[in-house]
Amino acid sequence: MKARTRIPLTNSWSHAMQVMSHEIRSIKDPGKRLEILEAGCGPRWHLDIGDDGHVLTGVDLDPEALRIRRDETKDLHEAIVGDLRTTDFGHRTFDVVFSSFVLEHIPGAQQVLENFNRWLKPGGLIIIMIPDPYSAYGFTARMTPHWVHLLYYRLIRGQKNAGKPGFGPYPVIYDKAVSREGIRAFCEENGLVLTAEYGMLSDPLKSNFKQQLVKAYTRTLQVLSLGRLSSEYNDVIFIIRKPALPSRADLQVSAALPI
Repeated sequence: MKARTRIPLTNSWSHAMQVMSHEIRSIKDPGKRLEILEAGCGPRWHLDIGDDGHVLTGVDLDPEALRIRRDETKDLHEAIVGDLRTTDFGHRTFDVVFSSFVLEHIPGAQQVLENFNRWLKPGGLIIIMIPDPYSAYGFTARMTPHWVHLLYYRLIRGQKNAGKPGFGPYPVIYDKAVSREGIRAFCEENGLVLTAEYGMLSDPLKSNFKQQLVKAYTRTLQVLSLGRLSSEYNDVIFIIRKPALPSRADLQVSAALPI
């Protein structure tokens, strides 16, 4: 395992949400409605993109997760039970494809990434959040059985519903494409622009004893790995842009240029 290059860090969960919200607002044209796909649905839509000038479609394999979003959280305009590998949204359907802590659970994640690109309009954004498999946290998730993850969510993070229908954690797979190197390669192979990459702690910083134990563990793992497994962050945010199509005026200028 090679030493990892450093990446910029967000300083809190709320700061990470602000960064991603700002990116989405940057492509929003006044008077036009953004079509957004949430590929895999968490408890709620965390981003703030201003007024209600958007349509949020959620797709997930877990019908209970979708029921909670549709009937209790009530922030989805459309909820679809489906597999991201086989669901068909056609071509150039969405302005934004947002996927938060989903790809690491999917065998065949490369196909999902290719679908994201196909579903995205030119000029649109793909925003992906995954636990970095080569952070101390992600390495531990890859190397431990699922029952350990359940105990961590229930005892350390205090999520009493963890593992129940509609609630994570779900078993992790970590296909080859689901890594910093894999996402970069996907962008390069498909003409996409990786405009930003951030490291992020998965939880707000806390000072209780359990959190301090987790921090001590991840720092120890970083030392034992000679710095290859970072304890500075757990998760990675990728902000990916699909180049816009040239305008008719651009094409006319290009055609008029001498060869």
